[in-house]
Amino acid sequence: MKLELTKLNDKKGFCPVAFKKFSFLFWSLFGFAALAAVALNLIFDSPLLLGLYAYPIIFLAMVQITYPAFIGLAAVLLSTVFLFASPEPILLAVMASFAGLMLLTKRVIFISNRNFKGKNEQEDMLLNTVFSLAKTIDARDQYTAFHSHNVADYARNIAKELGLPQREVDSIYLAGLIHDIGKIGTPDHILQKVSRLTEDEYETMKKHSEDGYQIIKDIKKFEELGITDMVRYHHERFDGKGYPQGLKGTEIPLGARILGIADAFDAMTTNRSYRPKLAVETASDELQRHSGTQFDPIAAKAFLKVLKREGKLQQQEEPVYGNVQMA
Repeated sequence: MKLELTKLNDKKGFCPVAFKKFSFLFWSLFGFAALAAVALNLIFDSPLLLGLYAYPIIFLAMVQITYPAFIGLAAVLLSTVFLFASPEPILLAVMASFAGLMLLTKRVIFISNRNFKGKNEQEDMLLNTVFSLAKTIDARDQYTAFHSHNVADYARNIAKELGLPQREVDSIYLAGLIHDIGKIGTPDHILQKVSRLTEDEYETMKKHSEDGYQIIKDIKKFEELGITDMVRYHHERFDGKGYPQGLKGTEIPLGARILGIADAFDAMTTNRSYRPKLAVETASDELQRHSGTQFDPIAAKAFLKVLKREGKLQQQEEPVYGNVQMA
């Protein structure tokens, strides 16, 4: 049976190894190492070879073994050592050195695991904050209820289809949940208007991406994950005609390009105060038509693949062309 390990990966921190279970293979290797140490001592009559006996103890110190079990195991092994060899000073020195190394290793692992536990608790608090913010945003407008979650799900599927690393996929998902956080400062009479926005109202609405950036820019974790830039630039266009800074092509962060597609698709396929929702097929036609101008063509193609695989694209309808308005 293969020994199963779970590594806690963090580029900036120590990476302890936590055992999910102790398999038959593990205990076989442990026993082999112990017997080999005793056999070599008997054959070559060298107490130093019994130092090999300490390696399994060090190995066990690196896993989640309790201190009582650790001390008991060490006592059994040391008793065996003294059974086969007289307590010569050099042997005692070797065993004392290994004992110190074992305790030091155990202490390092303990501190490392404690730090990782604290890190996980902080990330849980961050996620709860993000979910609360998403609910707050969606609750302000009955027409965009669940919009943040829809965008986050679409964006995550696009990121997976593009083969992005899981860490980046998760970051894009979190950015999707709060991409419209800047709308907290948008006046209700604009946000809940039942007709199309005027030019001045639309200019006010467009400020939400920059406002969202200003709200979250001081959250260090969001900055590290690239979420701040995704929120800020999710309304940029691939042809450079978007806002707030008119970035073009790959100048726009990939996560923001993905969010732009997810945001537009959900806007088209949900009811709005000024128009009924479009069919999925019609919305997909819009994505294809504006691929390379409004949308990243590679990300748009990936999203269309996802829709086809999920069976959401079945029959084609006559497309209703026009520039997609995403506010």
